[in-house]
Amino acid sequence: MAQQAHEHTDVASAFDSLAGQYDAVFGHNAIIERLRHILYSTIDFYVRPPARILDINCGTGTDGIYLAQKGFSIVAVDLSSRMIAEADRKSQGLTNAQFLVASYENLDHIAANQFDLVLSNFGGLNCTLDLTRVGRQVADRLKPGGYFIAVVMPSFSLWETCSFAIRGEFTKAFRRLKRTGRETQLNGIGFIVYYYSPGQVARALSAGFEVIETFSLNVFSPPPHAWKTAKRFPALTAGLEAIDDKLCRLPVLRSIGDHCVVVLRKRLR
Repeated sequence: MAQQAHEHTDVASAFDSLAGQYDAVFGHNAIIERLRHILYSTIDFYVRPPARILDINCGTGTDGIYLAQKGFSIVAVDLSSRMIAEADRKSQGLTNAQFLVASYENLDHIAANQFDLVLSNFGGLNCTLDLTRVGRQVADRLKPGGYFIAVVMPSFSLWETCSFAIRGEFTKAFRRLKRTGRETQLNGIGFIVYYYSPGQVARALSAGFEVIETFSLNVFSPPPHAWKTAKRFPALTAGLEAIDDKLCRLPVLRSIGDHCVVVLRKRLR
């Protein structure tokens, strides 16, 4: 528990330091916008407004605000108080969106059995060492039969491995395979990232959830951090994205994207 508390402090500090620039750095990337569109379409497939959605690592509130504007009722939490301050600022005037400082490993202050869907976007779950604990917290917040959409960074990414290997950077090419996690940095503040395959997510959450579907994002097409490549080769990128759209749910390919989307449903008891 002491290690987890220390890691929480590191993560919160890192994202606090980035909060003011986060949207400028990450919010206007065409690839990210495409991925958000895929995510929102997935949410729309499973629930419709005015369904209640809990966003458990909301950052500066981009997803929560969009979904609230579409008529969903949103409660969104993040470990970073400065990220939440940005979300509050951006969401002024929205009466159906609430932003709170909280860890997804402890959601006890949020009433149980009240949400239709819980969202964890863009690798938020990769900052925890205890997926099982998070799964219990999420399951308790969901109504019976409610959905959990988890977007995780898997333990193998075809694009990342190939792009580093081509440059001869083999340590980086296989860095996601490190079982003890990998230290990363934001604004010079380090914290540990753990990579989880969709199978690991399913097993960790199996007590409370069944898997409905799994698919990959950016198997063959450039991921968000490769936006310069995408901009340099727009026609090729569009073609690779079309291939991703057709093949991203196939066995093996659905587990080796830059991110993987795991859709789970709370078990009926």
